[in-house]
Amino acid sequence: MPIKFENVSYVYSKGTPMEKQALSCVDLEILEGEFLALVGRTGCGKSTLVQHLNALLNPTQGTVYIDSFVNSADKKKRDKKTHPLRKNVGLVFQFPEYQLFEETVVKDVAFGPKNFGDDKETALAKAREALLRVGLDESFFERSPFELSGGEKRRVAIAGVLAMNPKYLVVDEPTAGLDPAGAKEMMDLFRNVHQSGTTVILVTHDMDLVLAYCSDVIVLDHGKVVKTCKPVDLFGDDVTQYSLQQPMLFDFAKSLGEKGYSFDAATLRDVSSLAKQIAQGRKK
Repeated sequence: MPIKFENVSYVYSKGTPMEKQALSCVDLEILEGEFLALVGRTGCGKSTLVQHLNALLNPTQGTVYIDSFVNSADKKKRDKKTHPLRKNVGLVFQFPEYQLFEETVVKDVAFGPKNFGDDKETALAKAREALLRVGLDESFFERSPFELSGGEKRRVAIAGVLAMNPKYLVVDEPTAGLDPAGAKEMMDLFRNVHQSGTTVILVTHDMDLVLAYCSDVIVLDHGKVVKTCKPVDLFGDDVTQYSLQQPMLFDFAKSLGEKGYSFDAATLRDVSSLAKQIAQGRKK
């Protein structure tokens, strides 16, 4: 069963002077196996929406279905045990490295599996495997996480989520604060996770990442889903109405088009795909 939102609304501080409508009548489906982007202007409801996926928030109205789990505004329908859900839905917050706390890297990563019932040795084995998966070898295992670089800390935090082998991985602005090389390494990691069978949901303001990595995109605006499409279809539209920027690749291709080149937008994903079309000498 896919993830499904049915008429979901969420209000912060309901009934108080600070009341704020964050989501309004959201209907959407997220299919298994997607690499999905969730985009929109700051404050549009992206982070609020993804926090419903592992029941950090419960709807003010409507119902969210995640496989067999029900997260509903109706307390009688809502599943009470969240442990299985939070094992299946891994949520990586922006700057997850701030959540590190153990004395060694391997112990920090093993915390999640232990918390979900694995014995010590099994949890440590899963931690070591997850650390290797994110590109941190044995030399990192016994180091203090607080002695690592910013990018290494983020990898440790992500390994802590991957060690639980989630079916769905939600990542909120994972490249924030990283240099271009670090951002590419991070996104290539998520691409590999996706190719291993995990559904990936990317919350981002970076449209270049959406174009290069994502198969589908959902646009939120003022708490509502206003568009669901393929990235190339989104960027063929006027994205400024959603306070988004066109990917630099599309802007560059447009400039070349004004000089006489024509492009197949459907195949534009990265610099290599653009270079291939230029090399083919496709002139108007």
